[in-house]
Amino acid sequence: MLSLNRLPWLNLRGYPARTAALVAIAALMSSVLFGGTLLVRGIREGLETTRSRLGADILVTPTEAANEFDAQNVLVQAEPGYFYMPADTLDAVAAVPGVEATSPQLFLASAKASCCSGHYQIIAFDPGSDFVIQPWITDTLADADLGPLGIIVGSNVALTDGDDFRLFDNDYHVVGQFAATGSTLDNAIYTDFDTAKVLIASSVAKGLNKYGDVDTDNVVSSVLVRVAPGHDAAAVAADIASQVDGVSVATSASMVAGIADSLDRISDTVGILVGVVWVIGLVMTVLVFGMLINERKREFACLVAMGAARGTLSRIVVRESVAANLGGGVLGVVIAGVGLGAFRVAVSQGLNVGFVLPGLGALATLAGLALAAAILAAGMSTWIGVRILNRMDTSLLLQEGE
Repeated sequence: MLSLNRLPWLNLRGYPARTAALVAIAALMSSVLFGGTLLVRGIREGLETTRSRLGADILVTPTEAANEFDAQNVLVQAEPGYFYMPADTLDAVAAVPGVEATSPQLFLASAKASCCSGHYQIIAFDPGSDFVIQPWITDTLADADLGPLGIIVGSNVALTDGDDFRLFDNDYHVVGQFAATGSTLDNAIYTDFDTAKVLIASSVAKGLNKYGDVDTDNVVSSVLVRVAPGHDAAAVAADIASQVDGVSVATSASMVAGIADSLDRISDTVGILVGVVWVIGLVMTVLVFGMLINERKREFACLVAMGAARGTLSRIVVRESVAANLGGGVLGVVIAGVGLGAFRVAVSQGLNVGFVLPGLGALATLAGLALAAAILAAGMSTWIGVRILNRMDTSLLLQEGE
């Protein structure tokens, strides 16, 4: 039996073209709002994660590496590379006033050949002095123990052979995988100096090292610096550059500056896009819903003649509008969420920024805001519809149909 409770759903089904238009507009508005805010939140998460993972205040590299190492872009766009400088650079940097702690690193790049499981950046740390990578291990892989020939891989490194990873025709044991940072740190392989020396020797033996021969006991690739309390990192970096020969110096602030600038630009763009789409979508929603109400004036007049109160008609209109907009809102949230989740690496590479999906709590909050906005749009279109109903003269409408 037909009831007023079922009538809104029957009306939506009875006007499929109009209903589909309302759902599509609501889905577009919600997908842009949810997708845009999720994109900005993800970039901000990536920025904060990368900043915390850097650990050091200053990074020192050889001057000759300037052509393949750009501190401004290394975290968002960098090909695997390696370079070396004398190991005594470590002592020279440590002697600069304001330097509290230093730690060396060794770099290598796996080859694009059958000898390796992939082309990745290899970063080795000194367990005796490291204050950057070992805290990562403690935070995310508390039980991980590198051991002989052990490695830890970034989140984007593909593991195809269980816990074994092939580099320069030798098998290495994967003891863990870091969580995503949304930066090039996710494309790297991490190990200690002992394993790195084996790797470098293997690359030299296979003729895949551009330096031909490397004395691994007397070279380092970079020096990480922690600045003493009370000292300015930029000032200490300038002192290192002036007092230590043959080095380039970058602060952690300059290394994330590019990501921060991109975040500001993308936030502005997303804000404008959301505003434009919402204005257009809201106008279209009101127009479509208004047309739908206007076409059904005789239907509503008949309901009034049969004893339905105008308040009942208003509730029918509200339910129809909320159902269409909420359904479209859910569809838009799902499309945007699945799209960004599935293509987050491509998004990060395309925008040259770090992108990390936030936690479930943050996702639920953003989705809730998008759905609330969809209901707000329903409320505005309902207000227009109710005003049309309240101005309707049912007796004249019924007489026109006689």
